[in-house]
Amino acid sequence: MVQGGVASAKVAANTASVSELKAACDKGLKELLTAQGYEEMHTHTDVKLVLGYIGVVFCAIDFAYSWKYPFEQTKWFSYISVSVYALASALALVYSYVVQRDTFFVGYNKAKGHIVSAGSCTKRNEPTYRLTLTTRPIRGRQDPPVFNCKPVEVRQPFAEWFYEDGDFATAKFNGDIEGALEALLAKKAE
Repeated sequence: MVQGGVASAKVAANTASVSELKAACDKGLKELLTAQGYEEMHTHTDVKLVLGYIGVVFCAIDFAYSWKYPFEQTKWFSYISVSVYALASALALVYSYVVQRDTFFVGYNKAKGHIVSAGSCTKRNEPTYRLTLTTRPIRGRQDPPVFNCKPVEVRQPFAEWFYEDGDFATAKFNGDIEGALEALLAKKAE
């Protein structure tokens, strides 16, 4: 089915669950940005994966070393590997809360020369979707475009984008988000 310029399957969510409604809106935004030529960057996921792999590699080396030698001889390395694993896990957690925060999509469009980041949140027991869109030029471009540097915030009750039975109103959602993207990408008044 094609609605609002984006081909997608029918999306439905439980209207009593704010987290399901938020997930459906996040998915709809990803589909919209992908259809508009944005390629998703996976930097946040990559950083957390590398930190996780570092911890796992140390624990695997510790396991192999402990398998070959008795515990008394290898316990010093067990202390080190558990410490590295705990540190890597803590760094991944801090990265999620400090750097990534609510960001669920970071995508770039080489043709337009910029990167768009999208972050969303909801408040407990309040059925309102809060979306923040930001942009920046791609590093290293010879002719970086000049954009409005202020983030654009969209606050909309879920009832505006979902029917009573939980079906997602894709066309309405896409129209509202495309308007926010236009405001975000509008060139600065010179």
